[in-house]
Amino acid sequence: MNATLPPPGLARAELARVRRGARAGTWIEAVGIALALLAAYALPSFAADRLLRLETPYRALLLASFVAVLARQLQRRLVRPLRTPLGDVELALAVERGAPEIRQSLVSSLQFAQELHGGAPARGDGSPALKAAVVADVQGRLAGIPFAQALDVGRVRRFGGLGALALLAFAGWALADASALRIWAARNLLLGSVEWPRYTSLALAGGDAAAVRLPQGDALTVRVVVTGPVPDQLVVDYRFAGGEAGSETMSRTGEREFAWTIESVLADVQLAITGGDALPLLVTAAVVERPRVDGLAVRVDFPAYMEREPWTPPPTEGELRVPRGAVLTLTGGSQKPLREAFALLGQDGKVALALAADGRTFAGEVRPETSGPLVVDVVDADALGAGAPPKLALRVGDDKPPSVEFRLRGIGAAITTHARIPGELRLRDDFGLRAVGASWRAVADQPLDKGQAPPPEVPFAAAGLTLRAPLPQSALRHETEAQVDLAQWNTAPDEAAPGNPIRPGMLFSLRLSATDNFGPGAPHEAFAEAMTFRVVTRERLAEELRRRQLEQRQELQRILVEEQSSLTELTEIVALAQAGERRAQVEARCKTLARQQQTLGRRVAFVGESYQRILWEYENNRLWEANQVRQVEGLVPAPLAALAKDDFPATARQVDAYAKSGDEAVRAAAAEGYRAIARRLAAVLKQMEEAESLAALIEDLRSVIKLENEAIRDVEGRVRQNESEFFQPKKPADRKEPPK
Repeated sequence: MNATLPPPGLARAELARVRRGARAGTWIEAVGIALALLAAYALPSFAADRLLRLETPYRALLLASFVAVLARQLQRRLVRPLRTPLGDVELALAVERGAPEIRQSLVSSLQFAQELHGGAPARGDGSPALKAAVVADVQGRLAGIPFAQALDVGRVRRFGGLGALALLAFAGWALADASALRIWAARNLLLGSVEWPRYTSLALAGGDAAAVRLPQGDALTVRVVVTGPVPDQLVVDYRFAGGEAGSETMSRTGEREFAWTIESVLADVQLAITGGDALPLLVTAAVVERPRVDGLAVRVDFPAYMEREPWTPPPTEGELRVPRGAVLTLTGGSQKPLREAFALLGQDGKVALALAADGRTFAGEVRPETSGPLVVDVVDADALGAGAPPKLALRVGDDKPPSVEFRLRGIGAAITTHARIPGELRLRDDFGLRAVGASWRAVADQPLDKGQAPPPEVPFAAAGLTLRAPLPQSALRHETEAQVDLAQWNTAPDEAAPGNPIRPGMLFSLRLSATDNFGPGAPHEAFAEAMTFRVVTRERLAEELRRRQLEQRQELQRILVEEQSSLTELTEIVALAQAGERRAQVEARCKTLARQQQTLGRRVAFVGESYQRILWEYENNRLWEANQVRQVEGLVPAPLAALAKDDFPATARQVDAYAKSGDEAVRAAAAEGYRAIARRLAAVLKQMEEAESLAALIEDLRSVIKLENEAIRDVEGRVRQNESEFFQPKKPADRKEPPK
């Protein structure tokens, strides 16, 4: 009987198709939900990460939240449905729920067919024939049973459409900005370190280096150029090596340029410049020491014609004068390795100096052609120059004539025929002296008659010059005492001897000269101002000097009188302690006495100096012997100089102290000082009188000797004349007739 029943395979095949459809719908729903969740995660994560550039921990947190939600949805909509068994009976019930008109016939037929074919135990008391009839009936109606209604096709379509929309959104994103999609996926799905592209980028202007080395104390200016949208401001975050940190806003200096300056960088500093969405621009500044030019030496090699040894000016020399054609040899060094060394010379430009093997020392030659500042500078490995390179004011020029200055000492406008003319000689030349000399001439001092033509000018002739210190070879400056002695021409002692070219009544002119060592042409010769002296007899000059001695003695006599008068006033003035209301007047008078004492001291010093010049004239004109002059110097000028330097100022201070203190002991000491000064002035006056007597005595003796010499010469002349007349007979024409 079982063999005649229709097999249940057709119904089961339909149910298998329903089962596959249910599984596919589950997957479609799960995939749609997953894609929708992915799109929902992409939108906020992209916005947040693109705007805020989230760090990895924050992105990981967002990704973990998304994965948790997705896992829960997949568990609910995929894993759990797939794990639920879908048997034929459950599927048949689902079909019957979609087609109520079947009235459980499909489920019953599946159960009856399974029983009739021995696949399941029989249930109930129904007859097999009836069960077989039910099975056959259902098998006959399989084509009309709506198996497809067992699936919720609308739900599957909704979730499929949702997934399709998500895929379309991602596809549109990929078409619009594939790079953004790729970066979003790499950062928010794979948690990669790929950076979002920046709308704004920052760069240093002008190719400035991000790592700067600059000297301590120099200013640091950072200039930044913005590419893309320009932010409202750029911020500099700085941190010094010592720990000091802070932030400042950069100044806008152009449409796309910002700048910031540190006036003085004293320590290493790190800068981070930010603005907009640009990556921070990092700048580091390291403080380094500038190179120094140490031990700079300049050697001047003069042209060969100057015959001068090389000269090394002192390091403190601020100005250097060299002749045209000179060569400067520069040597020096630095405390740092150098890239180059050079000299800058005015219009001559830059002259490279050779570096030694150690990289720290240098040497080179400069041949200056024009004047200007000479600067020696170096550049080290950091491209830094010396902070204060040595400078010299270089003056290059042609050789100029020397300068000659002769200042007379101990000689006046009137001289004797055998005088010595001494003085202080000062010579100066820019590049070196070679010789010094003197020249002279003597002309008669005769006034010209009206209309008479002047006689031809007498040329200067060479004169012998005596120097206390000889002129060094090629000296730039030379100061010494020089003297011209008229005895080199007037060899006869008698001032009126015919053989002497310089005689009383003449004008004697003297000039000194100097020549330098100029070589390209003839040496330059320069002359001092010519000095003219009137030659007088010894008697006349001695009379003039005695007159001047008398004037100085009279002046000193007046000083003595004033000193004694001041002494009287000082001793008789009312004591300050007893002056009462007149104290101010007494104090003022005492201060006046103190000032008067100082004035007297200066007058005494002037008398001493004037008397000293008179004594020198006696000596230089050979009126007195040197020992006589030294003796009188010790008796007159020397005591006067001591009084002017010590005694007068000391007593002036004592009187001034008495005016301030009123101490009678101080006044007594000042009065005693006045008395001592008066005694010494009186002693000097006596010596001055004796000196005048000595001068008169010497001149009288000289006059007697002169008369004797003249008498001797007269007698000798007559003797020679008589001898001539005796030994030479007279001619007949010369005989005289005897008187008639």
